[in-house]
Amino acid sequence: MKLHFGEAWGVLMKTFPCVLVCMVVYGVIGIGAAIYLGLLVLMAKVFGGAGAIVFIIGLGGLFGIMKLLQRYMLYLISAGHVAVITEVMQNKSLPGGQGQIEYGKQVVTGLFKEISVLFAVDQLVNGTIRGFNRTVVRVADILPIPGLDSVAKFAGMIVNYAVTYVDETILSFNLARKDKNIWESAKTGVVLYAQNWKPILANAAGLAVINLVGLVVLIVILLIPFGALAALTANQTLKAIWLFLAITLGYGLKVSIINPFCLISTIITYNRSIEGQQPNAEWEGKLEQASDKFRQLKDKARSYVAQ
Repeated sequence: MKLHFGEAWGVLMKTFPCVLVCMVVYGVIGIGAAIYLGLLVLMAKVFGGAGAIVFIIGLGGLFGIMKLLQRYMLYLISAGHVAVITEVMQNKSLPGGQGQIEYGKQVVTGLFKEISVLFAVDQLVNGTIRGFNRTVVRVADILPIPGLDSVAKFAGMIVNYAVTYVDETILSFNLARKDKNIWESAKTGVVLYAQNWKPILANAAGLAVINLVGLVVLIVILLIPFGALAALTANQTLKAIWLFLAITLGYGLKVSIINPFCLISTIITYNRSIEGQQPNAEWEGKLEQASDKFRQLKDKARSYVAQ
């Protein structure tokens, strides 16, 4: 398993303007979420015995809001960053000295004329990969952990968590090809993944572990200053807000820095694994058997009509 730390870090630093935008966006969201959670703690105290119900309902509302943000705003920011990463990896720089944010927006909206199509492609790719992994992938084949049977469930969670890097890697593959029939391009990218799933998924699963460890480390680091602030106040609600800030801002840093780093490493592994290959009909057949999402993707590719 080669994780390409040096090469991936170099590409990440070349896309620092995108990283900075992510840090600002997730920082604002993190502060808002921490304040919201602090207010829930306060309301829980005010309502006494019913406070737990208030907190749970409020927490569910927060998860719903975050899901909407992830679905419609944060994914677009991520897709734009993937476009910049792809161009930097291919050509070392952006064409015409364009700004990274504007370039990412232009590429994504240019290829996916309607944002709903971008989401639809992502859902079919994600569903195909998960279906394939459930049917074909054996965790023991990619994670050489002694006594794996005893931790098989946890190992399976790590592999599933790694899928997000793989489906964003297929998006990068789409963007690099600039094929107008994005359904056909996505189908090709998925088949090539199936042909090379072991090194690609092993790499992504290893990075998923690093990602989770990185999250814990970032939160612990932020708990030092925020813990000191909490120690200086007697107000319990404010103490809770300082704690929540350490957690939400730590998560924001993880998503802004560690996630794209892991993605770049996965893209590098994917590109090197598929180099010189063409989609194999045998693997395409396996995908059809494993996932109805892949069959939908093929139907979309066949029925595509150039605009």
